[in-house]
Amino acid sequence: MERFFTLGKTSNFRHMGGYQTAAGATTRADRLYRSGYVNAPTAEVHATFDRLGIATVYDFRSPIEREKNPLAVAADVAVVELGMLVASVENLWNMLLAEGLTPAGAEKIMGDRYRELTREEIPGYRTMFQHMVENDGGALVMCSFGKDRAGIASALLLSALGVLPEQVEADYLLSAVAYADEDAAISKFEQFFSAQGLPVDREIVLPILDARPQYLNVAFDLIDREAGGMDRFLHTELGMGPAERELLVRRFTRPRG
Repeated sequence: MERFFTLGKTSNFRHMGGYQTAAGATTRADRLYRSGYVNAPTAEVHATFDRLGIATVYDFRSPIEREKNPLAVAADVAVVELGMLVASVENLWNMLLAEGLTPAGAEKIMGDRYRELTREEIPGYRTMFQHMVENDGGALVMCSFGKDRAGIASALLLSALGVLPEQVEADYLLSAVAYADEDAAISKFEQFFSAQGLPVDREIVLPILDARPQYLNVAFDLIDREAGGMDRFLHTELGMGPAERELLVRRFTRPRG
């Protein structure tokens, strides 16, 4: 199943359909989407969102990120701005400078980001889920690169739908495919290195733009250790009890047969 869409210069734009749930349902390719920031002419964005049935965008970018790359959607598309600062691009760069511009430092801050996202950004994920249970139509989960803030959001959403853990991880790892073109990926960080008068170091950038199992495992291990497992985390921290999860199942999956 082809998952990726082309939309101007948007990176990592894909659907999350075709995954099997423990109850035997299948996630809908025409309802569940994720991406990096939308980078395309306005008319093309409007036409693509209309064709795909995207009714709501959950935008996890910081105010600075949104100002730098504004999102222009049609009037009938809702945009929920969730503003997660922990993993914002500007905060990522500051963390990298503080840790030291080394490959080991880059890997360390990625683990730190996933830990902080899972522990400190619960209100943003809760807001996303609360909005989802009260609305309908296709949903796009988005951040600057579509793999960390949006990656955890997508993993939580798929988990809430009952998607099998190995498929949740497989969906997360597809972000590595999106950034497999190393030269294109590295170019996304040129401005930050240039601002410091430094040459771009691919050995530092690649761990940041990669999607690695150990990154996601940091989040899931924390959920198991501190919340007592995914189901309990979804219920107690995100307000997703059985009734709320059933609403999402009806919206985002197709029953067996």
